[in-house]
Amino acid sequence: MKCLLINIVVFVTTVNSDTSKSLFLPQLPVGKYRINYLGMMRCVSGRSNEKIQFNLYLSKKSTNTTEIKGNITIYVPIDDSLNFEVNMAVKDSIGGWKENAFFYKSPKACSTLRKYVGDAWIPLLQSAGVNNTNCPFQVGYYESTGIDTDVFNAANFPKTFFYGTYRLRFFCTKNNEVYGCFTVVLEIKRPWETN
Repeated sequence: MKCLLINIVVFVTTVNSDTSKSLFLPQLPVGKYRINYLGMMRCVSGRSNEKIQFNLYLSKKSTNTTEIKGNITIYVPIDDSLNFEVNMAVKDSIGGWKENAFFYKSPKACSTLRKYVGDAWIPLLQSAGVNNTNCPFQVGYYESTGIDTDVFNAANFPKTFFYGTYRLRFFCTKNNEVYGCFTVVLEIKRPWETN
């Protein structure tokens, strides 16, 4: 009897399983996502002599639209002699930040940025007042009157990621010296989750 019951369960499971259907598992910790931007600010460094100064912030244009505003002052060209680094902290279940959850470092800062920003590269630079969309970025003052954060939907970021709240610090470095840094705080949410 026990053997017959096991055979029936295996048969029913095999007949009813359809591998062409994707399973809808809404509570998985990783998957396709949407980004909710919470904040953007300068890194707290205590230095006023940074060679690349990011003075960016988020502005809510409407309930569904968030824009990046502010300016960037560049005292040295942003070229491929600099390194590009990202350090992600994840917010844990009790509200603290777990540092170094993800870390990425790459040489050739300008080329790396262009690769990851992808199709959003030209609209992003043009909305910041940059006419030359090739590397390097020249010394100067660049002001953004409003870059819609939806432009990053066209970027070459991973299509699936772990859900949660993250603090990303972006660095431009050379010879272990930080030339510039800014921080973005964002939520990676399931596509169907509401704010």
